[in-house]
Amino acid sequence: MLDIQARSMTSAIPTPESEAKVLELALSQLPIATKAVKAASSNYLFSAGNRDPLSLIDTILSKYISEQTKSAEAKADNISLKSEAIAEINRLWGLIMSDRLPSTKPGDDRSTKLNAGSAAGFLSQIDDIIKTKLGNPQGVGEIAGTDWSTKNVTYDQLQSMNATMTAYCDTIQVDLDTEQQKFKNTMTEITSAQEEIRDVRRAIISVSQGG
Repeated sequence: MLDIQARSMTSAIPTPESEAKVLELALSQLPIATKAVKAASSNYLFSAGNRDPLSLIDTILSKYISEQTKSAEAKADNISLKSEAIAEINRLWGLIMSDRLPSTKPGDDRSTKLNAGSAAGFLSQIDDIIKTKLGNPQGVGEIAGTDWSTKNVTYDQLQSMNATMTAYCDTIQVDLDTEQQKFKNTMTEITSAQEEIRDVRRAIISVSQGG
């Protein structure tokens, strides 16, 4: 892929101007490297005692791959953490409904304390998950209202909370779907960068062998 560029470098004059031209030529077939170079400090690219353009591209691509790999790992960890949190919230809320609904009746104003029975422990767990894993300081109050620890609820109110819980988790899931797509895009860029760096290293070998 870089045969022409490699031959060009064997006769390049080692000045900032000529190096810049050779770098531009080498980057013409390397879109990921071009992106990485544009993101790099201009002072870093060509300074006293710098390497030849191909080695420079190798270094920049290596750094780019390392940074993107860390970014991908962080995205994957975040997606996993929040996906597990949503699943657990759904599970625990199902247990809350099973515990509290029998104390109410459809179409009746009969109420029961929300934060009572087995539901009390489940609410506390959801509160902790939302605060620590989803980063929402309102905790379970986001679903059940700020007075969740003392309020009484009817059948209709429990069903309304259930709908709120579903909507809340769906909103988080939409964000995770977006994050998942970003993760896939990052992984695609890493793969492309790895292919480009292999091309660059083959060109470096060709230059060293006089090819």
